[in-house]
Amino acid sequence: MRHLIAGILLALTLFFSIWHNTAADAPYVTLLPGLRADYRFDYRGDGSQIRVALDASDANAVTLSIYTPEQIEAVRRGETVTPVGRGMPNKDHNFFWAGGFRILGVYHAVVENRSKSPISYRIEIGGEAVSAVALVTTVANPSPSGITTEGGQKFLNVSLPIGAGTLRLAMPSQTAACTPAKQIPATIAQSVKLCPNEIYPPLKISGNNIGLFNDDARTAVVTSVGRQFAITVEGTNNWIEGVVISAKPDPLDLGAWLCLYDECIFPTRPLTTTLRGGTRYGGGILLNGSNSTVHGVTVRGGTIGVATVNGRTNYIIDNQLNDLNGWGSYNIASNGSYFIGNILNRNNHGCTTPDGRKFQSGCETAGWVCLNCQANLIARNHCELSANCYYMSGERGLASNDNRLIENYCAGATDNCIEITFSLRNVLQANISTVDPNTDRPCKYPFWIGGSVVYFKDNTWECSISPQDAFNQARDSTIVGTNIINIDEYNPAPGVPVVAMPSKRAPVSPRWGLAYVE
Repeated sequence: MRHLIAGILLALTLFFSIWHNTAADAPYVTLLPGLRADYRFDYRGDGSQIRVALDASDANAVTLSIYTPEQIEAVRRGETVTPVGRGMPNKDHNFFWAGGFRILGVYHAVVENRSKSPISYRIEIGGEAVSAVALVTTVANPSPSGITTEGGQKFLNVSLPIGAGTLRLAMPSQTAACTPAKQIPATIAQSVKLCPNEIYPPLKISGNNIGLFNDDARTAVVTSVGRQFAITVEGTNNWIEGVVISAKPDPLDLGAWLCLYDECIFPTRPLTTTLRGGTRYGGGILLNGSNSTVHGVTVRGGTIGVATVNGRTNYIIDNQLNDLNGWGSYNIASNGSYFIGNILNRNNHGCTTPDGRKFQSGCETAGWVCLNCQANLIARNHCELSANCYYMSGERGLASNDNRLIENYCAGATDNCIEITFSLRNVLQANISTVDPNTDRPCKYPFWIGGSVVYFKDNTWECSISPQDAFNQARDSTIVGTNIINIDEYNPAPGVPVVAMPSKRAPVSPRWGLAYVE
């Protein structure tokens, strides 16, 4: 009973400390000279009142402008537009505007700093027919890594979140000559460089300390078709660098519900239907092994971008895993690995399930997926318009515990920005879930944590479903305990996981692959 009461108190504290965001409590934010802050919001178009209030440290430096959906489209065409409304001073706020329309759509409120000095401001946008308020933020693609050369040895230096230092990985030496597609061995057992403008069939790498490198201009392409991978890697301490992959999914998998697991059973009649899933779908790279790196890879098409199975201390860094039929990054039983700076956009599709249900999007697709994954660092990844951006399903006893999701970006996810179910002690810190700036589409749920206990700190949640409703719905979806612990309020030393990182200058391999944090 004492633990139950403590859990209730934590939940109540969370509601009032994280999600109580009235205008009086809204924090001031900084706007630099000459810049604009663009807020979008959905409006039902029922004629009810929209209210926008703005307070600023220097009211003479700021303007507040309101734009209708039609005006926003005109702005995007490059036309000069006079806003439908402008904020004016009133007795309660530096600027205030109220109005109503009979046009449904996405409206914008723009704050502009016209002075030569930074100002601070806070804004409230509300109304009975107003929802999905979000700051439209264009986030650049992450580039946390860089390659340096010291004493003839090349190192990949990866910037980790603040306080975690820099990951430093020693790269293998490239061969001087490239290997044409016609001369590539059936099984690659030593380092290989691909030749310019060559098209390669699926490649198999087997062994340890093997590197696969693209040509310098990245014009070589490795291909796969259907339920196979373009590159399959077996072994330890291997490295895939800069490879471009063109894959095609099996036609039966297009527009189909995808099974995350070895099998999924649907209650069709007269007989049930069994789907065989997981890594069987094929795609870009299948990594079976540990202490290996996939860096700077581009995967086009296919169902899976990069898959890892039973890997320890792998490094999946700076890869472009976009527009895939299923999942950008698919991982089973990953332990102590690093997923940093990957682009995971538009991994999403609609489908009809075997038992006849129709979905316009989702169908178990996601930017990044992990099942039964422990103590991984998922940081500074970028995801737009995928179904789920970051997804750890703990169903079927496949809990993912002690992982850290830090400084990841999610825009316009049609299902959940972050989904973690039936798992424990995962940390969500400084993540952003918001509207997609290119399409004006908000994310649906900021998170879904049914059956999980999760630590939160300094996240930005700007989705159609409020954080409070997201928590309540996830909690009510299961009888398994569900809770959020706000690290700002409770700073629990013993319970907060620390990702296992290589000790400083601790070698991963006697030949190459030195990895440490400095």
